[in-house]
Amino acid sequence: MTKKKIILASKSPRRSELMKMAGFSFEVRSKDVPEVHPANTLPEEIPAYLAKLKGSALVAELSDDEVLVGADTIVILDGKVYEKPVDREDAIRMISELCGHTHKVVTGVYIADKAKEVVFSETTYVTFNELTSEEVAYYVDNYKPYDKAGAYACQDWIGAVAIRKLDGDFYSVMGLPINRVYAELKGF
Repeated sequence: MTKKKIILASKSPRRSELMKMAGFSFEVRSKDVPEVHPANTLPEEIPAYLAKLKGSALVAELSDDEVLVGADTIVILDGKVYEKPVDREDAIRMISELCGHTHKVVTGVYIADKAKEVVFSETTYVTFNELTSEEVAYYVDNYKPYDKAGAYACQDWIGAVAIRKLDGDFYSVMGLPINRVYAELKGF
């Protein structure tokens, strides 16, 4: 692992859970940064861009013995980007559109200290079963996935009943490709 103190630049409880699972001790720090990207950014490049945007806002504040980890996740279906839903109706729409299709989940990661930075992204393909409108409403009403890209979390009810196939990194779909993060942090 790293000898440096790790700063997780994310308020996501799932990212914290994954960092703890990998055995990291860390401190959570974040700044409110508008999550906007240039209009011509390719969908697959958005998460890495936003991870770096959010993380780099904190790099100047790092001490010499600290390293920062930041991330951002989006869902892409047929070139359309699905970020976090704005309300119940938006969440229902997103999940309904994903049902019966294979979509991409792309998580971008930014790791940096005062001397170096690493930016990468991981893409996982997720295939959803068809769900009835009642099942979609049940999920949204009971799990309230408003802070999740694509309005779902693969580790809860919808993952158990709707994800037929997953090709790639499961943890990246949760919000952090922890295997690669672990390997990259060794370089710091």
